[in-house]
Amino acid sequence: YRRLFAPAAMRQVPCFCTNPDKIMLTAVGPRFGAGQLADLYESLGGSVTRIGKPYTPIFDAALALAGNPDRSSVVCVGDSVEHDVAGGIGAGVATALVLSGILADTPDLAELFDSLDAYPDYTTDVFKFAD
Repeated sequence: YRRLFAPAAMRQVPCFCTNPDKIMLTAVGPRFGAGQLADLYESLGGSVTRIGKPYTPIFDAALALAGNPDRSSVVCVGDSVEHDVAGGIGAGVATALVLSGILADTPDLAELFDSLDAYPDYTTDVFKFAD
């Protein structure tokens, strides 16, 4: 990616990262996400606009699509403290952290919460829709 991104970064081609997750789950396990590519592009001198969680505009847009419910009745569910929990907190909604996602092998969740100053309101081992 460095070889691909370097010429664009040198020409100051703007980059839009629409999913800032740094790790994503795939059929073969965790892999780097678009957020890591955006970080690389920035490290090469390019400018990046990040769109999506944890940034408030995505929450505002989603809530508007849902008819602007009272935020006290909304829960942001996800497996990332950095994006889902921090984003939900920033948007003023409750948060539920799914522990079986990208954090499944994280030995010290309390340390992670402390390092990001983001603490979920709820945790659940799994999240799935009923059959």
